[in-house]
Amino acid sequence: MQATGNNPNQPYSLSIRLHADGLSFFGYRPANGRVACETYPFVPGKDPIETLREALDQSAIARWEGDRLMTCALTQSPAMQVPLDCFHKEEAHALYRLTYSSGERKGKVYYNILPHLEVAQIFTIDNEAEKILCQRFPGIRFYHSHTMILEKMWMLEKQSVRRLYACFLEKEMFVFAYREQRLAYANSFQADVLENAVYFLLSVWKNLGMDAQADECVLLGGHVIKPHVAQILSRYLAHVEELCATDVYRRSTLAKNPQMPFDLLSLWVNII
Repeated sequence: MQATGNNPNQPYSLSIRLHADGLSFFGYRPANGRVACETYPFVPGKDPIETLREALDQSAIARWEGDRLMTCALTQSPAMQVPLDCFHKEEAHALYRLTYSSGERKGKVYYNILPHLEVAQIFTIDNEAEKILCQRFPGIRFYHSHTMILEKMWMLEKQSVRRLYACFLEKEMFVFAYREQRLAYANSFQADVLENAVYFLLSVWKNLGMDAQADECVLLGGHVIKPHVAQILSRYLAHVEELCATDVYRRSTLAKNPQMPFDLLSLWVNII
């Protein structure tokens, strides 16, 4: 969607969403509720950083004028969670490097604090991408795509029922669970193939010792395979629930916009 006819004095928000298949720019003007989106897919054989540079040069949203309320980048890079009582920001870099293999060590280490869960989410941004974005947008803030999802679903958690959550984002399935108001499990899996998604979910379910008759499996996000995953899971689990954005964010008009990925919606609703 092209961004045209903008009021230069109107404040707005700009988010750059980075994921495995490409990047997207989202612009939002709270005054009129307008959301604009531009998508730039990665091309095989082409450096993703070159795609980022070209996108910044071509983007109409990035050239919106006015007083910005927020500029942020949202990434799906590998992440880890550390309890706040064990977290020291000066050790975040070393801890992340020790956790992930050499192939995943590239990038500058960032962290988000999840105050309700009392967890620090540690992740990376590609070094060159981080440099380009910081030069173009001084003061830009970096978030992991799972951060606000974990916080929001914790707020909606039913203490009387054990739940396993799976959020579908592009080809990724983010699986997580809470126990006694703390984060008990969080991991990501490739979910571009239906059978793989079902297998990973049932494996986690079994490993967590969940009850197929009493406990619940909750599916989030808007991936096309989500309803098919729910249908197959229903053969094995008594309680499988699909939640759409408006189920989770009932008071937000942004949730009604089909362009909004669930992770970006979770970020905007919480920080705009």
